[in-house]
Amino acid sequence: MMLMTTSILLFIGALGEVTEETERIVEDAVLRALDSLNAQVDSSSEQSSEHIIVSQQANSESKIAQFTGEVLEEATRILVEEFGMDILPMANEVINKWKAEDEEALAETTTSNPESTSSEPSRRKRNAIIRPKRQATRRGRRCFTPPIDCNNRFHTTTRAITGICNNRQNPELGNSVSPFRRILGGASYADGLGRIRTRSVNGGNLPSARLISNSLHDDRNNQVFSPTINHLHMIIGQFIAHDEIFMPSSVARDGGALDCSACNAATRVSSNCAPITVPRNDPYFRTPCMRLTRALNGQENFGVRTQIDQNSHFLDLSTVYGSADCEAETVRSFIEGKLLTFDDLGYTLPPQNLNDSNCQSFAPLHCFTCGDFRNSLHPALIPVHTVFIKEHNRLAEQVRSARPRMSDEQIFQLVRKIMIGMWQHIVFNEYIPKYLPARTIRNFGLRPLRSGAHRGYNPSQDPSISAEYAGAAFRFGHSQARFDFPRLTEAGRPAGNFDLGHDIFYADQNYLAGIGGWEPVMNGMVRTPSMKSDRYFSFGIRNQMFEIRGRNGSGVDLVSVNIQRGRDMGLFPYIKYRQLVGLPPVSTFSDLDSTMSQENIRALRNVYSDPADIDLYVGIMLEEPLAAGQLGPTASFIIGEQFKALKTGDRFFYETITEGTDNFTQEEIDEIRNNVSLAKLICTNMDFAVRISSDIFDHRSRQVACSSLPQINIEKFLR
Repeated sequence: MMLMTTSILLFIGALGEVTEETERIVEDAVLRALDSLNAQVDSSSEQSSEHIIVSQQANSESKIAQFTGEVLEEATRILVEEFGMDILPMANEVINKWKAEDEEALAETTTSNPESTSSEPSRRKRNAIIRPKRQATRRGRRCFTPPIDCNNRFHTTTRAITGICNNRQNPELGNSVSPFRRILGGASYADGLGRIRTRSVNGGNLPSARLISNSLHDDRNNQVFSPTINHLHMIIGQFIAHDEIFMPSSVARDGGALDCSACNAATRVSSNCAPITVPRNDPYFRTPCMRLTRALNGQENFGVRTQIDQNSHFLDLSTVYGSADCEAETVRSFIEGKLLTFDDLGYTLPPQNLNDSNCQSFAPLHCFTCGDFRNSLHPALIPVHTVFIKEHNRLAEQVRSARPRMSDEQIFQLVRKIMIGMWQHIVFNEYIPKYLPARTIRNFGLRPLRSGAHRGYNPSQDPSISAEYAGAAFRFGHSQARFDFPRLTEAGRPAGNFDLGHDIFYADQNYLAGIGGWEPVMNGMVRTPSMKSDRYFSFGIRNQMFEIRGRNGSGVDLVSVNIQRGRDMGLFPYIKYRQLVGLPPVSTFSDLDSTMSQENIRALRNVYSDPADIDLYVGIMLEEPLAAGQLGPTASFIIGEQFKALKTGDRFFYETITEGTDNFTQEEIDEIRNNVSLAKLICTNMDFAVRISSDIFDHRSRQVACSSLPQINIEKFLR
């Protein structure tokens, strides 16, 4: 109590302004944090490893964000230890003051010497905790171009690659390299700031994530296929996730990947390690711990550890175009608005990436370059990437033919706008209704309109991806993944298969020209069922993610990673989120019977000592699905809420017409609404496709002629 009173008297001036004493103490904490981190670099064994596969590689701007975040994290710890939590609001006012001073100083540099604006310690503290925006570079050029004016013509007509200025009132909402939001506001950390929870509410240890996975999620006796949903639904879900979410992993001091394999890695290697304990009698892994690197801390204020999204948060085909200007440069040909391709095998693939550090295939079977770095994570993603690349180029050719005087940039931006509109329509019109029930879709306003335009853009809506969606709910698709990926010919005959666990970051499966390249993989995804969305996960998902061929146990368990990632992100336990859906509170395991089967409740009781310990990801995967849906009430709510935010918080959403923005016209909206389908998109961009499923996500649906499906008319978009 004395500590809190002292804090209030010391740090709040007569009118609530920042006092000199507050500023001095905050500056001292920042400088001490810098010295502490520098000392750790000099004395620790933290260094990068060339042998670790990292699917969430931080780019240069994210690495800058990590430096800032770690200084703020350490400075926060210093302040809280000495003055208590009550200092943090005023400490953040100091940051705001420094930011304002820096903006003024920047404006003055055109007429004065910038070196004279502050003392050396002041510059040092500002450089440490005020992250420079849009400063990452590639080949000497800025990768992220800072906007001059969100109201200029470019941001009226064009969706920025980074997502900047989508919201003119708050330009960085939903922007790349910006924080995830939290549905419940706060975070659940052991110290209230960033330390991962390891203790049960009753004082014992929380069960290891791998122990939970072995006990609750092993599918050996529960391999159930979906009666309706095909494997393509899982892949498109992953394509959506890769569009919206890229949660970069923390890096070593030299910018490389951390080796967090050892059980003591959190103390001996880096505090950004969070290895997962492996039970002694584990059926697959023979090491005592499984590697896990914490998500990069990109906090911008004193307070709680904050994860960032390296992609733009919007549904804007970051998978195709990237989320940074330099990423867009790597996929563009800069000729007639087209994207780059690799065509040496007689069929089209994305351009090869000769320098992919994660690629496990040897030359000439290189992995690929797309808007998203994870395009070669497994062979089934490349067919989807290729379809979208080919469609972009097909439309670009049509625009060029109809308007030969249009520049490369004009063609590229027009086609990109159309492609994003098509993509958003596919997600809302075809993908979402396959797993969210009609009631959830109606409650969140997710159903596309049959006519007219959406006029509900809300600049107050934060479109950012929620931590709960990224860290738990939208990972439901991992349970849909099969162990094997069957290939089928156009006639539906088997053409072999590939094993998910043996093909992570291997590209060779897409170089099989003799059997038609990637098209049999696409046919297989369309015509074979996914696994049922439930608590069980295939062997490859649970044991072989990122495994190197011939080295059993060299990978990780993705389910364990998902559970541990939730703890890393500070997600609250499952029972805290039930209140969002209006479910009754839970004090005993028996109270879960409104959403879970008795079998699942018994399984939880055997692993957790208290229902208040149940991890969010585990809880939502054990819920019984809602009627006419694939997911339970909690996951359905989190996902529904997210897609509502992505719809109403996106100024460029395809159905939206809003003043001051060059949205699609009503005629253009109708063209997308009436003539765009994923089935037609796939048909058009496969060399051998003649027929395709009438319902693209139902493996039982009848086959129809590709020629019978409506086709988008590019003339409708040429004003």
